[in-house]
Order: sequence, then C-alpha cells, then structure tokens
Amino acid sequence: MSVRFAAKISLLSGGLALGACAMPDMDSFRAPDLATLFTPRSVTSFREKQLGPVAPEDMVDASGRCAGALVPAAGSAQASGQGNVSLQDAGVPMIPAAPALEMSECDVVKRAGFAEKVEIGTNDRVERTVTLTYINGQRPGVYYFTAGRLTSMERGAEPPPPKTAKKPAKPPAKRTAQPSRTSVQ
Repeated sequence: MSVRFAAKISLLSGGLALGACAMPDMDSFRAPDLATLFTPRSVTSFREKQLGPVAPEDMVDASGRCAGALVPAAGSAQASGQGNVSLQDAGVPMIPAAPALEMSECDVVKRAGFAEKVEIGTNDRVERTVTLTYINGQRPGVYYFTAGRLTSMERGAEPPPPKTAKKPAKPPAKRTAQPSRTSVQ
C-alpha cells in the first residue's frame, strides 16, 4: 500500500512541476471588469463607413433638378440655342433601383425621376431640409432630406390597376335537381 501511495505522490508532484512551466504570467493577466462586460453594443449603432458632407452638385434646386442632371445638347443644338436637355429627354436611362436612406438628393432623383413638388427650407439646427413629393411614377411618395441626405420616406398612394374590358356576364345555368348525398368514412 505504501508503494502505491508513493507512486501517486510522485505522479502528482511530477504533474504539478510540469504544469508550473505552462502557468500564465500573472503580471500581464487582467481580469475583466464591469465596464468591459457591460458596454452597450448594438447593430443599429454600428456604421461601416462614415458619410461625408453632400457636395452642392448632389443637391436639387427649387425645380427639383440636379446640377448633374443636365447633359449638354449636341453641338448643332447648342448653336441653334436649345441649350441643355434633361437626362430622360437625352435618352440616358434612370438607375433601376429603389431609393434608400442616407442617399443624396440627386441619387433619389436619378432613381425616382423628377418630383412634382419640391419644398426647400431649414430646420432648427440651420441645416438644409428638402421635401420631394412624387404623385405619379413607379415610386410615389414623400421623401424627406436633411443636410442633403434622405432621412425618411412615406409611401404614396398606389396608382389604380389598369382597367380591362369587362365581358358581359353570362346568365347562371339552371341546375337540375340532384338527390342529397351523405357519406360516412
């Protein structure tokens, strides 16, 4: 019995000696405190990139047109005095995507077209505010901008579905009397 006890003690002391070689440095070890465990983290407050200020050419004017939305007409047209032509009139396609939050004013105009109603003003913080109202088009609604960026949007009334020609209704066919049936399963 003493041999077994001595063997166990020697194995235990050898294991502790080898384990001491792998002990962490207690001077560099730092236990977590409450500030690191309970910091507020949220996916909604995380931003992948910071958006810079909106350039003046990315803002709309009082008529709802962007500075970059006009394409110079062909050389012969300028000579005849026609001036600039809008992107849609020049045959340049609009961007086939939906407007999204934080887009610039002109990015929304390139996606939704020219607005029927434009309101430009300032808020309490002396930031530029723009409201673009679309009554017709693919994406009717009201788009609100602050400092050149889309901050909110309201969906407008959907256009009515196209009317189809109705066929005259057929008179209901007469039914013949059928015996009542019941089935048990």
